Amino acid sequence: MRLSIYIQENLEPILQEWEDFARSIQPPHRTMDVAELRDHAEEMLREIAKDLNCPRSDLERLARSKGDGPSRHSESAAEIHAALRLKSGFTIDQLVAEYRALRTSVLHLWSKRNKTATWFELEDITRFNEAVDQALAESVVQYSKMERQAQDIFIGILGHDIRTPLNAISIGAETLMRAESLDGKYIQLASRIFNSSARISGMVSDLLDFTKARFGMQISPHPINMGRLTEQLTEEIRSAYPERTIALTASGDLDGSWDSGRISQAICNVISNALQHGSQTEPVTVSLNGRLDEVVVTVHNFGMPIPEEEIEHIFEPMHRYSQIPNASQSSHSNLGLGLYIAREVAAAHGGTINVVSSNRSDGTTFTIRLPKRNI
Repeated sequence: MRLSIYIQENLEPILQEWEDFARSIQPPHRTMDVAELRDHAEEMLREIAKDLNCPRSDLERLARSKGDGPSRHSESAAEIHAALRLKSGFTIDQLVAEYRALRTSVLHLWSKRNKTATWFELEDITRFNEAVDQALAESVVQYSKMERQAQDIFIGILGHDIRTPLNAISIGAETLMRAESLDGKYIQLASRIFNSSARISGMVSDLLDFTKARFGMQISPHPINMGRLTEQLTEEIRSAYPERTIALTASGDLDGSWDSGRISQAICNVISNALQHGSQTEPVTVSLNGRLDEVVVTVHNFGMPIPEEEIEHIFEPMHRYSQIPNASQSSHSNLGLGLYIAREVAAAHGGTINVVSSNRSDGTTFTIRLPKRNI
């Protein structure tokens, strides 16, 4: 008997084994009924049996149609199963274990039938494994996708809810800093609270921008002058780093169409990165060069070069590096999202960002290229 026919004629014992295994690994806080335990198992088994009946050429074409291309219109039983298992509290390890148990159960039951050695057994087993692997892949992809979406929603809600008490802390600290009747040590303490709340606010903003960037960063370009914008930004950063020197030079035509808020964020992130990770005694130089169709922004700092093995990962989210000893333990430590956000801002404007850092004498240079008209 062909394996596809065996599956169709023995659905109940196969489903019973699936149900028993699912019950053994169900989350401890849940008591699932039969329908939940068997969730979409029958549909998946029927799809697998159907795949086994397809000629090899038709099967390959069917596998391609199950991809993420434009021809895809509906979710498979495996994808729906993954979504429901996630909502039920199953981990991805438990989801994978279900497929492993399904594979074992079907092949074990099939091997116990009255049979004779036939030429198609090896082919049926091979194709059955391929079909299970396909269903497993669809489930894992869907589970991971929904898990990321849930995490992004959580971060978004958390970031939104944190801002209200954080603003209250910041306003309270600022009020205390301006109180003339307070002792100097209390004013200094209020200043530390204010600066700490500002850093936390920056981390929250980075987290929210990180989640937005994963869905594609949205921008609203309008005519601005990059020279005036960057001059304003450097003045603000100088007030936050009064002990540091930030030199600004500009040349060429600096008018263009960009999202000023996003561009400000990108340039601030790169300058702050240079201040935090470069030499603490040498100046940071910001240069603007307006060309015919683009503006080039460079940020240079001296200090230990970025290790070669770090360069290719420098713009990855959550990646952190240090050019100075114990930089990660400084008061300026962060989540490592600044350069990633800067890259996404540049990309959203049709531009690029790269870094050159080969030796200590030349220092490190980040270069942002921004087309004057948004692409």
